[in-house]
Amino acid sequence: MNRPLRVTVVTTAGILGGAELWLLSLLDATDRLDVDAVMLGKGPLDEQFRRRGVPCVTRPTGRTGAAVAASAVSLARRLRASRPDVVLANGIKAACVCGPAAWLTGVRCVWAKHDYSHPRLMKLLATLTDDCVATAEGLALASRHPRAVLVPFPAPEGTALPREAAREELVRHGVRLGNGHDEPLLLTVSRLVANKGVDDAIEALAKPGGEPWRLAVVGGEAPTEPGEHSRLSQLAADLGVGDRVDFTGWIQDAWRIIPGADAAAVLTKPTPAEPYPEGFGAVALEAMRSAVPVITTPGPVADRVTQPGAVHAGIAVPPGDSTEVGLALRRLADRDTRLAMGSVGHRLTASHPGPAECAGRLAQVLSEAARLPGAGMTGTAPVSVVTTVLNEADVIDRLLGLLVPQLVADGDEIVVVDGGSTDGTADRVEAWASKDARIRLLRLPGSGRSAGRNAGVQAAGNPLIACTDAGCYPDPDWLAQLRAAAAEPVPADLITGVYRVDGHGALAQAMSAVGYPVPEEARHPGPWTRVYCRLFGRGLDATMPTGRSVAFSRAAWQDAGGFPEHLRTAEDVLFGRAVVGADHRAVLASSAEVRWEQRPTLRQTAAMYFRYGEGGGRSANPRVVGRDMARAFAYAIALAAVVTGPRARSVATTAFAAYLSMPLTRAVRRRHWAALPFVPFAAAVRDLAKAAGAGRGLVCWMRSDGAAADGPDADGPR
Repeated sequence: MNRPLRVTVVTTAGILGGAELWLLSLLDATDRLDVDAVMLGKGPLDEQFRRRGVPCVTRPTGRTGAAVAASAVSLARRLRASRPDVVLANGIKAACVCGPAAWLTGVRCVWAKHDYSHPRLMKLLATLTDDCVATAEGLALASRHPRAVLVPFPAPEGTALPREAAREELVRHGVRLGNGHDEPLLLTVSRLVANKGVDDAIEALAKPGGEPWRLAVVGGEAPTEPGEHSRLSQLAADLGVGDRVDFTGWIQDAWRIIPGADAAAVLTKPTPAEPYPEGFGAVALEAMRSAVPVITTPGPVADRVTQPGAVHAGIAVPPGDSTEVGLALRRLADRDTRLAMGSVGHRLTASHPGPAECAGRLAQVLSEAARLPGAGMTGTAPVSVVTTVLNEADVIDRLLGLLVPQLVADGDEIVVVDGGSTDGTADRVEAWASKDARIRLLRLPGSGRSAGRNAGVQAAGNPLIACTDAGCYPDPDWLAQLRAAAAEPVPADLITGVYRVDGHGALAQAMSAVGYPVPEEARHPGPWTRVYCRLFGRGLDATMPTGRSVAFSRAAWQDAGGFPEHLRTAEDVLFGRAVVGADHRAVLASSAEVRWEQRPTLRQTAAMYFRYGEGGGRSANPRVVGRDMARAFAYAIALAAVVTGPRARSVATTAFAAYLSMPLTRAVRRRHWAALPFVPFAAAVRDLAKAAGAGRGLVCWMRSDGAAADGPDADGPR
């Protein structure tokens, strides 16, 4: 199994509210995450973390901007030291702390949204965080995050107590049910805060319809409203219903005792401190699962309980209206009404996902955000590895020697497509195939790289296909990483791997630094890396794969129309764009790594980039062509600035220095000191060669009315 994903969880508070219980239930249901925690407030959550063996520190954080900023600085220091794979910000306040801290330290951040509070912060938090999980569909929309994913509060795992056993448990917690336990019981389960509407439930006992009912209040005080218990107790005494209201405090796994109630109340209402509706309403879900009718206020909970055009699973009442709550209790005093509504609720929630499924969804979002899909998993699906060759006798043995040990699942295979080699490449492959039946050779003289890949995929025996090229050297776990990524609960149809480029000599090292991002930039992008990639487009992109390291489903390949056979270069990028254009999802697997060597001479390197640009031009893809032509235009502007005057030269010099900053940083990190002086020259060669090739390719495309066809790639697979 791949190592578990290292996650730092930051929670808004130390209380045990819905957001915290959601988190704990999912952590209990997965072994894919290696978690440490930071709490921004004191409370019993600390004990829950420690019981689970989760290292936890508490940093109390006030509500002011200065307090949040101070905690962000403290968290940044912690992240820089511990370097987790990803941060999970559990709540809006946690996201306000985590977003800038993670952005500054190059750690990916996922925001868990549980409520509708602070709507003005949504756009900012959506910008600062990489991904978002929301516990309700409405919350996903309210987050304004372009990649919000639904991970709801899970249905409880296990069986709730039978009615009588649940009532006996309630009695043990101080609920004063009469002899025979036949008194109708209304239940609230929540923190004791004003917006939860517990006071409305108490007042309803003194209203018409509420007279026969008893109320059990399950939950403890919140640090933000320490006097709420006393206020509610005094309210019950003043109304003369104190003998029918019992406060139990917090009960572990309170969902197990819900069947002891005749109705559950979720009466969230707007208050000056919390003017927002209930985000999800886990208690309503748990009550409906136990066939207990729900009294609730308008909002997302009521939308589930009282679905239009269907029999209701409860009753919706106006917020803050205890009289209507009393009338609802009058209706629910009828046993047949309760049974009918309870039956509807049970049916509506029967297919709601449990902890394992919800935990799988969360782990997948976190892993993909960290660019490590499949972390903590072992894939078992068989894979067909397809590679095309043309005169690769000097490297094919090494490639097959690296791939064969990675064929560990029943049905794994390697399909080698030879485009007409004349140097004995095909004979070498046949020698391997004679010893290992999992290796097959297809001879297709005259076929180019795209046609060869398409033929290999067509001949492959598995629905999951991986590709690499001769001249590449896959890491020992390359195929395992792709296989694990494909084992996610909702697997992507395009898994883009990564590569490292080796080179010998200062110029080759400079070309490598200029032309190719490294996996660490995807996993831990610092602030300038993020800005640089946005400005100059030199980052790893899941939707623009390379044939050196990629996996995809047969369905995606079919829907994309295969690799474009009229192109001899840029075909892999266009294939990726076509897969995404066909509504398939792409992810970046930064742990699926191969190595390949830079071309040994400047002429060969420039020719390679010219062909890359030409392939992009022949594709006529606006994004591919546009980025090459934009760089050429920038060089023209810079040249004009040189002769314009000192101010223009200063601006051009600053812009070019910014453009070279990332390649120079890569060279420094690799200690390629001799390569530093060659970086500007390497950048110019690369950009201008690609732009020239793009121009030629675009002209060819226009002359052929968009139907240009290339012959075999004489340079072989790249």
